[in-house]
Amino acid sequence: MRPSRSYFAGHWLGMLFLVVVMAVAHAADVSVRARLTRTISVVGDPVELQVRVTGARRISNPPDVSVDGLEIQYAGSGVEASVKMDNGSFISERTTTYSYQVVPQRNGTFNIPALTIEADGKSYTTQPIGLTVQPSSATDGSQDAEKTGFAELVVPKKTIYLGEAIVLEFRLYVDSRVRWQPLAMPEIAGEGFTKQKMPEPRSEQVERNGRDYDMMTFKTTLAPIRAGKLTIGPGSIDYIARVPRAQRSGSRNPFGDIFSDPFFSAQQQMKAKAPAVEITVKPLPQEGKPADFSGAVGNFQLSAEGSPKKVKIGDPLSMKLRVSGRGNFDRVTAPVLADADGWRTYPPSSTFQADDPQNYSGAKTFEMAVIPETKKTAMPEYHFSYFDPIAEKYVTLKSEPAALTVEGDKLPELKPVVTASDNAAPEPKKPAAEPRPGDILGLRYEQDEAQSFVPLYERREFWFVQGGIAVILLGLVAFKIRRAPDDTVRQRAALRAEKEVVWRRLRSADLEHVDFFDSAARLAQIQTALVTGRAVASIDAAAVREAASLGGSAADTIDEVFNARAELHYAGGGASADGRVSAAERERVIDALKQLEKSHARG
Repeated sequence: MRPSRSYFAGHWLGMLFLVVVMAVAHAADVSVRARLTRTISVVGDPVELQVRVTGARRISNPPDVSVDGLEIQYAGSGVEASVKMDNGSFISERTTTYSYQVVPQRNGTFNIPALTIEADGKSYTTQPIGLTVQPSSATDGSQDAEKTGFAELVVPKKTIYLGEAIVLEFRLYVDSRVRWQPLAMPEIAGEGFTKQKMPEPRSEQVERNGRDYDMMTFKTTLAPIRAGKLTIGPGSIDYIARVPRAQRSGSRNPFGDIFSDPFFSAQQQMKAKAPAVEITVKPLPQEGKPADFSGAVGNFQLSAEGSPKKVKIGDPLSMKLRVSGRGNFDRVTAPVLADADGWRTYPPSSTFQADDPQNYSGAKTFEMAVIPETKKTAMPEYHFSYFDPIAEKYVTLKSEPAALTVEGDKLPELKPVVTASDNAAPEPKKPAAEPRPGDILGLRYEQDEAQSFVPLYERREFWFVQGGIAVILLGLVAFKIRRAPDDTVRQRAALRAEKEVVWRRLRSADLEHVDFFDSAARLAQIQTALVTGRAVASIDAAAVREAASLGGSAADTIDEVFNARAELHYAGGGASADGRVSAAERERVIDALKQLEKSHARG
C-alpha cells in the first residue's frame, strides 16, 4: 500500500517546521558535568562514569581518565538534541554524553580527578568525584544499601493527639539498575488507628547512601482511636524484579557498563519489609473542652451562607455551612446553632470535597433547612469547635450572620384539644319521654313470684370444672420448667450464630450507611444480651454501657451508633445518609465493638 499524498504533505510540513525552528533558535549556555552512577562499590563491580556536555556544537575528543587502583575504559558516546521555549525564544539544546566503565581493582577511597574538555573554542573543567571501594561483606552504614530493594515507614512526628490525622508514607527503594514493578499495594500492620485507602503511588529517582534508587512512595492518612503507645507496622510489599548480570573484572561487556547490558536474570518475586514505627498518642485535655466539641482535631475555618435574604415567618431558609482546612474530617460534624430561640431546624446533609488524594485537606459542606418562627434581622449564627494540636488548645469558630428580613405575623399557637375529664361528674340523663298512646312498646318481663337462686361457688359442677383447669395448668408449668433450660441453650446458641454473621457483614466494605449502623447496633445488643440475659430488642445504648466497662471514646462511639441508626431511620436520613461508610468510620466503630467484646470477656 503506497502512502497517500496527505501523508507526504504532513511529513514535509513537519520537516519544514523543524528547519524553521532550528534556524531561529539560539544555542543554550554551555555546561560540562561529570557524575558517577554510584559512589560506593566493591572490587570487580563496575560503575559508570558519565561526562555530559550540553549546549556546545563543537567538542573535543573524550579525555583520557586514569586512576591507580581503578580500571577505566571508554565505552562510547551518545547525542541528544531538543528545543525548548524560554521567555518567548526557542533554545536548542544538544547534549553529548561520554561514558566510561570504571572497575575497582582493590578496596580503598579513590579520587577521579577533574577533567578538561574543549567546547566551542573554550575550555571547561569538571569537579573531582570520590569513589569508595569496600569489601563485599562491609556496609556503608546501612545494610539496606547492599540489597536489591528495601522499604521504610515515615511519619511526620512521633507524638500526636487522640483523633489527630497524620500522613504516613510507605517508601520502597529498588536499585535503579533493576527492572521491576510492584505486585500489589503495601500491607501495614497495627491496631488502634484508622487509615484511608491508598491512592496511586508517586515514583522518582533518588540517591541513597551513595547509590541510585527508584523510589516509589505510597501515602495514606492515619488517625489514632485510643491513647497510649501505638505501633504502626511492620509493613511489606511484594514486587517482581530482573537483576542485571554485573560484569566482573576480566569478563567485562565491551559495549559499556552493566546499565547497557541487555542480559538480565530471570524474573523473580521479592519482598521488601519496612520496620515498625512507634508513636505516642496523648489524650485530649478536659480543661476548656467546649460542650459542642465532636472530636475534630486539626486546623479548620468556618463559613456560612443562607438564602433567600427575605422570607416570611414560616418559610424555610437554606443554610450552607462549610468547614475547610486540614485534619480528620471523619470527626467533623455539623456546626451547632448558637441560639435556637425562634428557629425551627432540621437534620443536615453533608458532602466532602478533598484537596489531596489522602483526604487530609479539603472542605466538608453541610446543608440544612431552617424556619424562622418569629421576626429576625439576621441569619442564624453557628458555632464549630475543634482541637488545634499545634497550639494544643480548643478553638471555637463563629459564623458571621448576614442580614435577613423576616416579614409576617407570629405563627399562631396550637390550642390544646379539650377532652372530658375522667373525674368529671357525668351529666344527668334526661328522663325518657312517656310513650304516647299508639306507640309500639318494648317487651316486658314480669315475674309473678320470686325465683330461688343458688350461688355459683356452691354448685358442684363449678368445682369439678375448676379442678380440671388446675390440673391442666400444673401440667403446663411442669412441662415449661422441664423445657426451660433447653430453650435457653438454644436461644444463646442462635444469638452466637447471629453474632458471627453480623461480624462478617460489618467487615464488608459494600454496606450502605443504614445497613452498617443497623448491624453495629444489633451486634452491641446481641453481645449485651449474651451477658445480661435480657431480650435483645429491649437493649439500648445506656444498657450496653451499663453492662460493660468502656473507655470514653468507645462509649461515645456506641452512643453515636445508636443515635445514627435512629436518625437514619426516623429523621429523614440525616447527614451522610447516601453512599457507603468510609473506611475510617468503619474502623472506628469496629474497634469500639471489639473493646465491648473484650470487656464482656473480662467480666
